Amino acid sequence: MNFQEKVIEASAQLRERAAVLASVAIDRARQRADLAAKRVEGFRQSLVVLNDAGKQLNKVARLHAGRFVKQNSPLVAAVRKDVSALARTTFATLTRAPQVKKPVRKAATSRKRARKAA
Repeated sequence: MNFQEKVIEASAQLRERAAVLASVAIDRARQRADLAAKRVEGFRQSLVVLNDAGKQLNKVARLHAGRFVKQNSPLVAAVRKDVSALARTTFATLTRAPQVKKPVRKAATSRKRARKAA
């Protein structure tokens, strides 16, 4: 074998190795892509289920909120009246002019009278 044949043989072996590595890399990439596609599909299904559950929850919440308001409207009206009355009395109390207390003078004691007389 001469040098040229050895180079051709070595390059052929390198091409075979490169082809094997490329095919292995492609196979792994396909496997990972398939796995990612399956995960995305599962994620899509989860989103569909969550969206549906959210819609149903909104429907139930609206129904019960409407019922709650209808049933408790008299209570809310009474609370509003009580709070309004409390606010008015508090405001009236706070805006009233403060009353100034006049100092109380004590009657002069006998000692003080004696000093003043002297």
